[in-house]
Amino acid sequence: MKKNGRTGKGTQRWRCRTCRLSSTMPQRGRRRARTLEEFFSWIPGPSSRTAPESTGDARALRKRIAWCWSIRPRIAPPDAKRHTVMADGTYMGHGWCLIIAIDGESGEVLAFQWCAHESKAAYLALFSGIPTPDVLITDGLRGAEAACLETWPGTRIHRHLVHVQRNTRTDLTSRPRLQAGRELKNCPAC
Repeated sequence: MKKNGRTGKGTQRWRCRTCRLSSTMPQRGRRRARTLEEFFSWIPGPSSRTAPESTGDARALRKRIAWCWSIRPRIAPPDAKRHTVMADGTYMGHGWCLIIAIDGESGEVLAFQWCAHESKAAYLALFSGIPTPDVLITDGLRGAEAACLETWPGTRIHRHLVHVQRNTRTDLTSRPRLQAGRELKNCPAC
């Protein structure tokens, strides 16, 4: 194949030397890259949604970028050992839970795992690609603790103070009637 001018649209035309047929080779990668850029500019919200006005109908835009929703983000597996790793789950709509592990010092996302609920299996899948940290900071659920003990046997487990405080308030109630309950509620460590 050798170059043979351009089409009326400006696309490069190619010609086969043996059979003398000419054709164009569309650059699907470039088109998909432009569509992905358009998708990223459309995602943040109404202030950046100028794409439909410049490229046509909003419905056509949604059809063009439909494949972008199925892209799964990839995070490079961490290679260095971290001192602290924080892991916690966030419940989304439609019965999904997203468990995220971040570096406790820099806040960098190390790994994530989609699941139906926080369980030992979900935390095992999350922890499997992360090197053993010195300390795991978590909410204290049994699934996270069991997965930590199985994946990283020598790692210390520390609970978020927010969860400790919530559990203490649940146990004591917000308006304790007994004197002992009032003293525990006013305790600075609680």
